[in-house]
Amino acid sequence: MITRRKLFGLGAVVGTAATAAKAFAARLPRLGFAAQVAKPAAGLTGKIYYKDDPSYEIYRRGATWNAKKPNRYPSAIMLAENVNDVIAAVKLAKERGWQVTTRSGGHSFTGSHTRDNAVQINISKMKELTVDAKARTAVASPAWFGDELNNVLAKDQLIFTTAHDPKVGIGGFVMCGGHSTISRMYGPACANLLAADIVTADGELIHADDKQNSDYFWAIRGAGPGFFGVAVRYYLQLHPLPTVRRMSVWTFQPDELDGVAMWLGKNQNSFPKYLEAIFVGRMAEGKPVLTLRCGVNGYSEADAANALNIFKSCPVLGKTTASKENLPLASGGGIIAGSRQILDGVWCSAPPEKVLAAGRDAFTKLPTPQSFMLWLHWGPVQKLPDMAYSVQGDTYFSPNAIYYDEKDDARCAAWSAEVISKFKPISTGSQMNDENMPVNKGPYLSKENAAKLEVLRKKYDPQGRFAGFLA
Repeated sequence: MITRRKLFGLGAVVGTAATAAKAFAARLPRLGFAAQVAKPAAGLTGKIYYKDDPSYEIYRRGATWNAKKPNRYPSAIMLAENVNDVIAAVKLAKERGWQVTTRSGGHSFTGSHTRDNAVQINISKMKELTVDAKARTAVASPAWFGDELNNVLAKDQLIFTTAHDPKVGIGGFVMCGGHSTISRMYGPACANLLAADIVTADGELIHADDKQNSDYFWAIRGAGPGFFGVAVRYYLQLHPLPTVRRMSVWTFQPDELDGVAMWLGKNQNSFPKYLEAIFVGRMAEGKPVLTLRCGVNGYSEADAANALNIFKSCPVLGKTTASKENLPLASGGGIIAGSRQILDGVWCSAPPEKVLAAGRDAFTKLPTPQSFMLWLHWGPVQKLPDMAYSVQGDTYFSPNAIYYDEKDDARCAAWSAEVISKFKPISTGSQMNDENMPVNKGPYLSKENAAKLEVLRKKYDPQGRFAGFLA
């Protein structure tokens, strides 16, 4: 445990942050928020576990949902209860020459928040939430899971751009970009971040938006693991909750791949923004199958009817083996409890014939019965604010290797790497939410933004306090 003696000086640090936050408070009414400032504490509320603690390994393994645990061992794991705990953990790292990582929801597929010679700050217990329904804004801790947050917001007929999988935390999701079922309408999650409260490399609490500490605000929207701070509060832009949420799903045999892919690739960028198309190659009863899903987040029955009619124009729709139409829209994703997973992905704006040439086998030759290959429509690419996030494509392709036996690690890793290598020549870059940086070197940011981020990292974290990208 950190003792009271190690917290001497914390009051001065929090006092400085409080002064800055009070200066910002005058601007908060336009966002509908009350100022939230960390108060000095006599001691820590949370606990810290070192390697020799009997509970250490429980928390190390539990920090990553993936059953394929990283072979890395933090020097300490802090279970933070509040902002003061985060500040103390950063100051402890500074004192001992350790790096800092942050864990909110724990859904990094590579477990990039688990590093050697570092303090892992686990903020999963921090669950602040203030909603201003009239202003359509909220202040939320990054540890909120998407479904939990939106269940609260739905009481005011509001929604935030959370992950497709409902049990993903908003922390890393927002910071890495964040593509939601409603993001074609409202942009990625990072574009819906209005501001953030951040603990810096020196253990200071600051507020960052487009007017103050703007370098931090630029970086937090897209830098992901490369961010040089600990986000402890997000200030979120909310949106009206869609009133008509439907989906239709059609299943095809593998020999219909070219017909479906050509139709989807040629037509997808004309789809209305409330419609999301997902094309998947997966296994069913030991055999490969294809599914095409039309997901609607609309505001009228006409929206749902229009979307369904668009898909019914697909010339191969008459060759389906099964179909389900106008079902309630269901949340979903590839996160399966207890499974081992290797995930990766690339953005692409190439025509469908080039996509098929590069990835035809990926949709039908899968390494395990649970694995799947994803085609997620995104385009046309959006004009976004100036922020670190900077790589897009009309379509996102993602090989999802899912399995349970450790003996399959090498085989599934090889399949994922092969798929990515075949897409590389037609790719515009990779997505940080699904990063596999030890294997896939990206790019994850534009060349200009990657260079700017490194300049800012050296300026605001010259000693490399934050661990940065996983090599």
